[in-house]
Formats: sequence, C-alpha cells, structure tokens
Amino acid sequence: MSAQDIKQVSGIIVQARMGSTRLPGKVMMELIDGKSVLGYLLDRLSACKYAHKIIVATTINPQDDILEQWLQDNGYLYYRGSEADCLDRFYQASRKFNLDVIVRITSDCPLIDPQIVDDMISYYIANKDYIDYLSNRQHTNFPEGMDIEILSYKILHEAAQFASLQREKEHINYYFLQRDDQYRIRYYNHGLGMDYSRFKLSIDTRSDLDYIRTLFHDWSLPFGFNLKQLIEKLNCTFGENIDN
Repeated sequence: MSAQDIKQVSGIIVQARMGSTRLPGKVMMELIDGKSVLGYLLDRLSACKYAHKIIVATTINPQDDILEQWLQDNGYLYYRGSEADCLDRFYQASRKFNLDVIVRITSDCPLIDPQIVDDMISYYIANKDYIDYLSNRQHTNFPEGMDIEILSYKILHEAAQFASLQREKEHINYYFLQRDDQYRIRYYNHGLGMDYSRFKLSIDTRSDLDYIRTLFHDWSLPFGFNLKQLIEKLNCTFGENIDN
C-alpha cells in the first residue's frame, strides 16, 4: 500500500500552541541537536507513508504569532483558530485542507513512531466500514506519549455541529467517547507482549522535557528510533524484557 493507494485524503493534524499552562512555549524548546519539540515531531511524522498531508492547528492568540512564523519559514501547512474551542479549531483545519480521514496528534508527544501511525491508518482504512474512531491512547498497552487517534471527517463534522458542553469543545475526543452506543470505537494495541502504559513519555513539565532529553543523550536512543528500540531502552533501564 502507498499514499496513492488510499483514495480518501488522509491527513495528520498536530495540535500546538505556545500557551501551555505548566510549561509555556514548550513546543519551541530544544529537544535534541537543535531541534525543537515540535520540529522533531514534524520531522518524525514526515516519514509517514500513508498520510497525504501534515497540518499544524494552532490558535489566533497573538502569542502564537511566533509559531506561525516558524511554520511559514519551514514550509509547513497550518491553521489558526479558537484557543478555547479546540473541537472547532480541529474541525476547521480538517475542513480547510479537505481531509477525509484525520489523524490527531498533540505536540506534547514528540516520540510518536511514524510506522505506528502508518499501521493505524492502514488498519483504519481497511476496516472503515466497521470503525468510526480508532485510538491507542485509552485502554491500550502503549506508553503514554505515543498517542494517536484516527477518525473520519463525518463524525468530526457531527461533533462540531452538535457539541454543546464546554468539555466537549475543549477535548476533541470527548463527544465520541461519551457516545459509544452511537459511534464504533476501537482501541489499538502494539504486539510487543507487555503493557507499557504506565510509562509517561509526553511533555507537560520541565522535568518531563529533561527526561525525554535523557532518553537521547544518556540512553543513546537513535534519532530515528522505532517503538521496539524505545521499549528496549525502557527495558534496559527498568529491568524488563519484551517478547520478540
């Protein structure tokens, strides 16, 4: 399969903003070798074979002007929308770029494995008649911070049209997850044997950022690592083994 084989337009939307409460400006802080957190993530995602487009959804808050400039300077697609209504921002970005299948990734998860993204897109497309929403972040065996969600434009449009509660607008997946009798929700696990969901690899605080830097510098995690290599590093540190 290739991106050309996927008839529907698949796109990755990365949510990013400078106004993080716990660590403001974290997306532009250096992660490794002069690469920012967001820059490294986008470099990683550029290796995805089944995503036709990669879009950054940021906000109209003036503090995100610097982020818009960086995106322009580096040739990335982007959309600026409401800071408070994340659902509408996400929906408007997918609408602007004519996406049929949408992959949601947040910028505090720079360690996403592009192969897992491709695997999940392939699985979603192959089972699109039976799945509305596919996720590896809830009730799965992935480490926190490898979070990938896939949904159709159709159900995103429905959520944007009918969501009325503030928490439905603040959290893009809330509308679907609260209606599992209406939407066909599936969860995606890795095949490496053990449950690694207790490990936190997302960046919310300065200590989180320092920890991720340690993975690269002290644990010698390769720049272009895959999930298995990452888990091997976790195993070496915490004394566990994976099933091959």
